[in-house]
Formats: sequence, structure tokens, C-alpha cells
Amino acid sequence: MIRILFVFFLILSDQISKVLVVKNFSIGESLNILPIFDIFLILNTGIAFSLFDDGGPAGRWILVFLVFLVCLYLLYIIATENLNKYESLSLLMILSGGMGNLLDRAFRGHVIDFIHIYYETYSFYIFNLADTFITIGVMIYILNTVISYLNKNGNKAS
Repeated sequence: MIRILFVFFLILSDQISKVLVVKNFSIGESLNILPIFDIFLILNTGIAFSLFDDGGPAGRWILVFLVFLVCLYLLYIIATENLNKYESLSLLMILSGGMGNLLDRAFRGHVIDFIHIYYETYSFYIFNLADTFITIGVMIYILNTVISYLNKNGNKAS
């Protein structure tokens, strides 16, 4: 039950943030928050880093289907495997982010991105909370895997 509430909370926070940005910004409009951070609304029809953004309606539904399959697979793993707390947390975060962006793509035809991090002339990609959940989930999973490997082989991670 806690897992379901956690996933629901993450998806809801992602969707609410997107609705608020769309309600208050026009496409391409930005608001500087910090010297390295803007709210900058764009609509992404592709996947990460705008890859495959020229796929048209067929590409949209192929991406919806593929992400849906990945989410089903993650649900299966979470429900059937004996995961430690870090594996479980990481997969729940990845699932939540995937579902947040899946909802956008399926019901809006694009993903709403608005978090813009930059430094001087370097601009990182524009992303959203769902992307953040996926990234943090992957980082937790990788760190857990490395630490587990080191511990299993008698080395202590500091």
C-alpha cells in the first residue's frame, strides 16, 4: 500500500507541476528563478533529449506503447522479485517518472518540459519532475548495485 501511495504521490506532483506551468506560461516563455535555473516551457514530442521528436502521430503511439510495456515490466519486477529497499525505491521512482511522461504523451501528444538548468553559455536539456524521478531512480539503482558488488566481494564502500 505504501508503494502505491508513493507512486501516486510522485505522479501527482509531476502532473500538478506541469498543469501549473502550462497554465501560467506560454510555449517558449521563461522565468529566471536562480542564476543557473529558469522555468522555461517547451513541449517535447520525442523522448529524452528530444530524440525521435519527428515521428509524427505514428511515432507518438509507438513511444506510448513502448513506455507502457516498460512500465508493465517494472510493475512485474516490483511485484514478483525479492528486492532490497534501494532496488525497490529506485524502480518505484523510475516507474513513477515513466508513468508521468506516459500520461503526457498519451493524453496531450507531447511531454511538458520546463526545468532549465544552465551555467553561463552551457545549457543543460530542459526536463520535468518525471525525468528527475527517473534519473534519481537510475542513480540509486546503480549506486546500490556497485555497493552490493563491493560488499559481496569483501570490499567496503566508504
